[in-house]
Amino acid sequence: MIDQNQPSTQEIQLIEESKRLSKKLLQRPRGPQRYITEKEIGRGAMGIINKVYDQDLLRITAMKIIQPQIVDMYSRFNAFVSEARLTAELEHPNIVPIHQLGIIDENGSPFYTMKLVEGEPLHEIINELKEATTEYLIKYNRHNLLNIFRSVCNAIAYAHSHQVIHRDIKPENIMIGQFGEVLVMDWGLAKKLGEDDQDIEDAKREITETKNLLKTQDGMIKGSPAYISPEQAYGEIQDVDEKTDIFLLGSTLYHILCHYPPYEGGNIMEIIEKAETCNHPPLSERNPKCKIPLELERIVNKAMAPLKQNRYKDVNQMIADIDAFITGRRVSGRKLFSPGNHLIEAGKESSECYIIVDGKVEVHREADGKKISIATFGAGEIIGEMAGITQTVSSATVTALEATDTLVITHELIEEELQKLPPWLEHIIISMTKRLRTSVNQANPLLLEGRAFPIISQLNLIFQSVSLMTREEAKTISLNIIDVIDEVTIHIHVQKSVVERIIAVLISSKLCAVGKNNSLVLPNSDIFGEFILYYRRIIGIDKGIKKSLKLDLPTATESRFNKIVIKLNQLFPSR
Repeated sequence: MIDQNQPSTQEIQLIEESKRLSKKLLQRPRGPQRYITEKEIGRGAMGIINKVYDQDLLRITAMKIIQPQIVDMYSRFNAFVSEARLTAELEHPNIVPIHQLGIIDENGSPFYTMKLVEGEPLHEIINELKEATTEYLIKYNRHNLLNIFRSVCNAIAYAHSHQVIHRDIKPENIMIGQFGEVLVMDWGLAKKLGEDDQDIEDAKREITETKNLLKTQDGMIKGSPAYISPEQAYGEIQDVDEKTDIFLLGSTLYHILCHYPPYEGGNIMEIIEKAETCNHPPLSERNPKCKIPLELERIVNKAMAPLKQNRYKDVNQMIADIDAFITGRRVSGRKLFSPGNHLIEAGKESSECYIIVDGKVEVHREADGKKISIATFGAGEIIGEMAGITQTVSSATVTALEATDTLVITHELIEEELQKLPPWLEHIIISMTKRLRTSVNQANPLLLEGRAFPIISQLNLIFQSVSLMTREEAKTISLNIIDVIDEVTIHIHVQKSVVERIIAVLISSKLCAVGKNNSLVLPNSDIFGEFILYYRRIIGIDKGIKKSLKLDLPTATESRFNKIVIKLNQLFPSR
């Protein structure tokens, strides 16, 4: 009877032929072993990392092999294998991918291979920044460093979604590739939540008796002392969870921002004692030259809160705050102003600007004891933006006309956002703001209502100065009209179109005329001077050296002057 499960002779031949072809295709010219070791590239408490050549896939990769002296320790052997399997489970762009887990035939040691990352560990980059190495300062500005940190947060958030905690997050375990890759490395201390450590009792005894750990090891203190959380420092392994990783992220960000780890000391015991009580220098004081924004310090402090319940509830919440900082989606607070309340007061230093959410405000100034309304603003408008940047005395008052809800933007927040810009652009914005503020402060306040008096007075000064320079006795003076307009705008800081409209009224009223070659002619300087005195009295200026001058005008002249004033006022209807 023929066994139907046995392959036929033809099938056996096909299988053998397939094996022969496979061996030919996968031939290993450098020996029977799949991996050829090229050099050692790293060493730690648990294993040695070699750069190897994979003869089957024809590529360079990294191989981690367990340390020979611990290969016969079951707990360490088991931890090594668990590290490989746990890391392989976390398939994420910012977590190093595992390729193979195997056993070395010659000595029975376990190994696993993973992607070889060509680049630098983050702590070496930070050291270069600390030394102010130019190329690193250019390549790794604060914005780029925050994007790197955000990638680390993404990796940890993904691990937490798989119930895995890292427990040893630090710049040394973050690799930055040559093309911007960000990879969280060394998951040797990682564990699945809910699973017990194999050596808790031994670890408790070790920490209780000596706390003398010179480097990261399996034990009660899981992690690097310069970064660890209070629960890790106290050896409370049952309390180590996702919020412990959040603390370690905060410690890492601390190091990134100020170039120093949170805890430093003369010996390991001193460092651990500081970690137990979160006794680290305030971030802004650790390295003042870094000028760390207050919002970033707040993020670090929240992540590194001594009590777990005061930390971020999860990594995604921390990412949201980092994103808000990076993209500028932040405000300093919210204020509600009742009708009549001042948002900004003239003559007082202001360091805040406001975005009106709802309501209406009036911007006004005073001149000669009179209130001059500049403008009214409503929802969506920004008030005080120049004060927010330059932090100087305000030139106008802003008063709520009705109940007004605002978002408050402080000078500190604006300064933080400006620091995100390229230095040259930051300086341009600040310079433009200062120049605009200077221009506003120099402008005659009467111009805020569009009044013509300062411009007409300036015209009179120009004609008088020309008359003195030319020593002409004739009362008729002729000047190039374009030059006159330019001269007025230089001194009064108004738009040329405003000057042009006022001159047009003076020409139509025959106080001025158009001469040859489009020149501006002053037919009679005495009459022009009388008009200025009349206009001065009409608008209520009763100060200065001309306040005592008498002005007795014929009725016809006064009527003429009054009509001219009406025409000028019609150019600028009150707002």
